[in-house]
Amino acid sequence: MTSLAIQLLNRSDWRGFLAGMTFPLLGAMLIYATMLATGAGLHSPAFYPLPFEPTGRLSAAIWIVLFSFYGITRWAALRHGERARTPVRLVEALMLWAVIYTFIAGSMNEFWFDVLNVGSLCFGLYVAFRLARLSRLVAVWLAPTFFWKVFAVAISLGPVIGISFF
Repeated sequence: MTSLAIQLLNRSDWRGFLAGMTFPLLGAMLIYATMLATGAGLHSPAFYPLPFEPTGRLSAAIWIVLFSFYGITRWAALRHGERARTPVRLVEALMLWAVIYTFIAGSMNEFWFDVLNVGSLCFGLYVAFRLARLSRLVAVWLAPTFFWKVFAVAISLGPVIGISFF
């Protein structure tokens, strides 16, 4: 079953597109179901400056959608053949980092959370740069995840530099 899933993920046709969008989505749903069941990572320091107190469920819902964009980005890069090997691996690393980040971010104080967000943003920019060298259209698929990360950095760093967004 695993080899069939890997074969589907590595296809550059419409079946690969569906698998590339669906498997990360299902994986993210499983991760967030685990988070909701255990309570791990549900309280994010990014939400402290907001005038309302959203739960981790909001973040989970957003990331579930964003993981589909990671899958589409990976699929779009695969269509460029052998020269896409490194960019595809970088997108996979970005997905893995998003999972790790989600579990550790809630246990950090605000300073380290900000550092983690800026580091995540820099890593995402590096991956987008590598994808843009492959194809600008491929890099565009990362835009929703990029904008979400910029939003998180702006919310968490805004009070630090004296800017209030709300």
